Amino acid sequence: MSGEDEISETTGTPQRVGEKLRAAREAQGLTIEEIASSTRIPKRHLATIENGDYDGLPAPTYSAGFIKSWARRLGLDGQALSDQFRVEMGGLSVQPSQSLPYEPADPRRTPPAGLALLALLIAVVVGLGYLYWRGTAEQPREVAAAATDQAAPVTSAARPAAQPAPAGAAQPPAPTATTAQPTGPVVISATQDVWIKVSDSGKTLFMNILHPGDHFQVPADAVAPLMTTGRPGYTTVMVGQTPIPTLGDPDRIAKDVSLKPADLLARAVAPPPAVQPPANAVTPVENKAGT
Repeated sequence: MSGEDEISETTGTPQRVGEKLRAAREAQGLTIEEIASSTRIPKRHLATIENGDYDGLPAPTYSAGFIKSWARRLGLDGQALSDQFRVEMGGLSVQPSQSLPYEPADPRRTPPAGLALLALLIAVVVGLGYLYWRGTAEQPREVAAAATDQAAPVTSAARPAAQPAPAGAAQPPAPTATTAQPTGPVVISATQDVWIKVSDSGKTLFMNILHPGDHFQVPADAVAPLMTTGRPGYTTVMVGQTPIPTLGDPDRIAKDVSLKPADLLARAVAPPPAVQPPANAVTPVENKAGT
């Protein structure tokens, strides 16, 4: 008897995905806490799946991913259980495949070869047009993101002319050559379920779903880490204690975002304030009039 035909001992009906996973987990002597720790799936979702109550689970795409990771952890067929779970979550029944008798098509009802070729050509043209539109739609976002990474130059007309200080006035301390930047590890977290991928020089460091409360810290020895996130609006990045602004359009995928601390801090840097003369400083005109 195959795994798909297993029968529940209590109800006499085919076992649901949750029952199979719970039986395999208990047979291996594992607890829900151990499964949650190794797969990074929230413990409440594991318990919900085992009990067969799918109302509290996220979208079917994310939940099917949970099933696949969980099954592989237990040495089961993740794809088969994931497919069965999609059927159970959608409330559909599995229909056995039946071979249909072959009937030759009526030549009078078969479209001519020229019409079929024309339909194929139209489909190819529409597909190429969509790809071209997609590429041109993403270019303005890339240009805008590159523009925000560069500090806007300050022209001489934007700053007021520095006024000479009167004799005997205290001179302000000279500015230092460099300004200390916030330091600390780069930490990625999420406010909702978000799929992210972090790589460094072609090597994948992390690729999974971040749930609220989870986080991933970029290794300190990473040379040129890059991140791709499916939902930038719900992805948060911190450099030490410094929050980084949103990494892109909240409704579009953000690809190959640099996770170097210097590049991230450049997004949070504001232009320096203009230098203003002291309120009690005497201008040269007023000094001349007084003498």
